[in-house]
Order: sequence, then C-alpha cells, then structure tokens
Amino acid sequence: MIPDFNPDHPARLRRDHALAAAGIIGTWEWDHRRQIARYCAGAAELLAGDASLAGHDLAMSEALAGVHTDDVAWLRSQMRQSVSAPDIRIREHRVNSSKQGVRRVLCRGRTYYDESGSRTFTLGIVIDITEVEADGRRRFARGINGPLDDAAEHGVAAYEAIEATGLRYLLKPARELLMALGREIARGLSLGRQRPH
Repeated sequence: MIPDFNPDHPARLRRDHALAAAGIIGTWEWDHRRQIARYCAGAAELLAGDASLAGHDLAMSEALAGVHTDDVAWLRSQMRQSVSAPDIRIREHRVNSSKQGVRRVLCRGRTYYDESGSRTFTLGIVIDITEVEADGRRRFARGINGPLDDAAEHGVAAYEAIEATGLRYLLKPARELLMALGREIARGLSLGRQRPH
C-alpha cells in the first residue's frame, strides 16, 4: 500500500501513485511529419538526458541524447522497424541518467496513420525496469552468466538490429556467430563448466 494513500485523495493523485509504483516515468510522442519528438519531464530526463527539455521540439539526435551509447544504433533500427504497422511495439534499452546512473527502460508506443496511410505520429510511455526483468531475458546485464552468455545475448541483439536494416547479406555472418557461440557454450557445459544461477 502507498504510505500516504488516502481513498479521499482525488482520482488523478491515486492514478499518479499507481503509475509511479508500476515504474512509469512519463510519456513521449514522435511527430513523423515534422520529424521531431516531444517528452514530458520524466521522459526528457531519461531519453534526452535533460528534464528541462520537456515540451520542446527535439530532433532525433537531441531526443536520444540520454540513450546509452552502445544502444543508440540498435534503438534507431528498432524505431524504423516499429513504425511499419499500427500495432503496439515495445523496445528495451539503457539510458544514462545524470541523477540515477545507467537505467534500463521500456518504451511502449503505437503509431497512428492518416486516411491516406501516411504515418502521422507515434505516442508512448517510458517504463523504468531496472529492478525487474520484463521478459525474463537479461539482454544488457553483464557478468551474470559469464562472458560467453553475454556475447550470445549481444549477438541476438545485433542479429535483430541487422534484420531490421533489411541488409540480408549481413544475416548469414550474424547467424554463424550465434551458432559458434552456442556451440562453445554447449561445449563448456559438456566439459562441466556450469552456468551460475
């Protein structure tokens, strides 16, 4: 229960408490016609690296300034892929918060279209999942299962990013890398090297 919860508080305050408890940091929108993003204060602090940018029109480079350097290319490819259909998309990545350090977030959003089928805008939320595993995977958690498992998880992320680019000739070497890593992990297990739990 929220320590200062009071059923007599306005519905909006109760809703805000519930959203904060669920890790929801804020909202974002991407205007496809103008090619700009807009954030609320919480989203601006994490995604753009500066809460004072809330409500401002931001170009892509400004909008992703708070995203972890290692995740920017992957996230850009996922963003291009995610606007290809009007269904809900969810993407996980890291951010560098000046107040909280490196955080893991989910960006969940939906793209909307006009009557002619052109993209108009994408609306979404940012959820801080640093303390929880959203889908059971540890894509960016280093050192938990050893360097080979870390390499395999990053290899999967690289494969997904390459697939999103549409550069089919890069898929074969990415797949071969994943197969080699899988064989090495299996060899280690057969030799008695155990994964930590």
